[in-house]
Amino acid sequence: MSVQEYIKFKRTQTQREEGPPWVMDSDPVPAVVLAAGFSRRLGRPKALVSVNGRTLIEWAHERLIAAGCHPVVVVNPSIESQVRERLPTAHLVVNADPDSGRTGSLQLGIHALSQTVERPLLRLVVVPVDRPCWNVEVVKMLLGHGGNAAASNEGRNGHPVVMMADALASVNAAKQDTPLRDIVDFVGVPVHAPWLHMNIDTPDDVDRLMAQGTHLAACFSQSEGI
Repeated sequence: MSVQEYIKFKRTQTQREEGPPWVMDSDPVPAVVLAAGFSRRLGRPKALVSVNGRTLIEWAHERLIAAGCHPVVVVNPSIESQVRERLPTAHLVVNADPDSGRTGSLQLGIHALSQTVERPLLRLVVVPVDRPCWNVEVVKMLLGHGGNAAASNEGRNGHPVVMMADALASVNAAKQDTPLRDIVDFVGVPVHAPWLHMNIDTPDDVDRLMAQGTHLAACFSQSEGI
């Protein structure tokens, strides 16, 4: 089933079923997956780290679609062909200069969505590929908040985040290297995701991820807390 077919199926299914209040009953929610970094500390592309047979970029893309989102994936030129091979139907955007800053990648994703979505961007889900320990339920809870929201665990905000139109305007006006936390004031939404703050930056981080691989992959595939 292609991405477009899956989105159409989920939209029809939602219209037939009375779901919880966060379930989208209209068009998919725009989303950006940030995967353009060169991963120098790790020594290999974070997006292509595999957990139980799927790369982190595949897990992120699939979970966003399952949550009712329309994702754009921002990559760097060195991994474009490999990501396209794994996600042949995905909307890829190439950041030729990711060293300019992660906010620059987000700006590219926002621009790409503004060119392809037939309505103004009123909200956006943002997912860094190196923060993989969330699932569909986390995204749904953020969308149900109705404002600029960040997934929160143990009193700390993390990712994914949801941004509203005012925040998107602020991001577009910011310098490419400005941290997102300095641009948008996010409200923390408590979620059941004990591994939420796992950041894949180094080989040791990958080892920790692999140690939990079976457990995490099972949760990635369900709407249960991680």
